[in-house]
Amino acid sequence: MLASNMGTTLNGVGFFWAFLSMVTATLCSTGFYLPYWLHGSMLNSTDVYFGTFRRCNYPKVSDSGSLVIMNECGRYTTFLDIPSLSWQVCAVIIGVGCGALLLVGFTAVFACCISDVVSKSAARIGGSLQLLAGVLVAIGCVLYPNGWDSREVMEACGMISKAYNLGSCSISWSYYMSAIGIVLSVVCFCLSFRATRGKSTVYTARV
Repeated sequence: MLASNMGTTLNGVGFFWAFLSMVTATLCSTGFYLPYWLHGSMLNSTDVYFGTFRRCNYPKVSDSGSLVIMNECGRYTTFLDIPSLSWQVCAVIIGVGCGALLLVGFTAVFACCISDVVSKSAARIGGSLQLLAGVLVAIGCVLYPNGWDSREVMEACGMISKAYNLGSCSISWSYYMSAIGIVLSVVCFCLSFRATRGKSTVYTARV
């Protein structure tokens, strides 16, 4: 008589791959959403922060006609309001990369509990998708400084700021978070090739 073991197809490496996949997706997605990529200052030395599509502490003309700083974070009203074409491209490609990382991450986590969700070939495809997503996020991170010549950045970083020149600003922690996620996406790609047992069903003979 034959009995089947219908447990998960992931092995020990696979469980670690699933865990690291979620860590990678969380780092990149959080880094993408939070607007702490670039740190500068404006009126009265008020700290201002920029992301790809959001910013914190921005200037606004009050009802009296004076310029005041709004101490809050928010996204630009429309996509075209993002002050640099480079940042618009960054927002799109990093967003796509984060979406792919989240898809693979959740699929890998489900595979820890449900049988036959991820086969050997599917794990490799997922790892390849993670590598591609990491490349997209990396391209976004490299392209991001090209937007430092926009008017808004120059107001916060000094008139000496330009593409790939920070001026008086500094890189903030969300950018580094995304960079760590890029490195981990490569690690996930390597782990995906060792993530499964090779067979989803194991049969044993009973006499």
